[in-house]
Amino acid sequence: MTDIEQRNIERVKHWEHTWNTKVDRMVDECYAPNCEVINMMTGYTMHGREELRAIEHAMLKFDGTRRMEITKMVASGDTVAIEADAIWGDTRSKACVFLTFNDDGLIISDHSYGSDPSGASSQPKPEKAGARSASAR
Repeated sequence: MTDIEQRNIERVKHWEHTWNTKVDRMVDECYAPNCEVINMMTGYTMHGREELRAIEHAMLKFDGTRRMEITKMVASGDTVAIEADAIWGDTRSKACVFLTFNDDGLIISDHSYGSDPSGASSQPKPEKAGARSASAR
């Protein structure tokens, strides 16, 4: 394993810990400001920390006891593939995530495959001020 791959494995452990305990720290300490996060099951895409933070807060509002337990990690270059159990209340489900890191050890790409019982990452994003939908044009 290369030094970069070992660093990324350690960063994933920190990501897991902060996802379980302090989501704002997770967003600020683990993700690059220009990150892209995609729920690969729904196609819902978030750009940047603030869009990710909003989803994380919505998920916590749905279930403040949610947890993740990583069961396997495979590092290759700048990417770590992760298998995990997601625990929402009494329900345990399987998930897979591919995290890609930049040179600073921050996540620039997060492709998550798993259920979101809160529904937060399957809702349409609010339009930005001044934006119009295609149907309104």
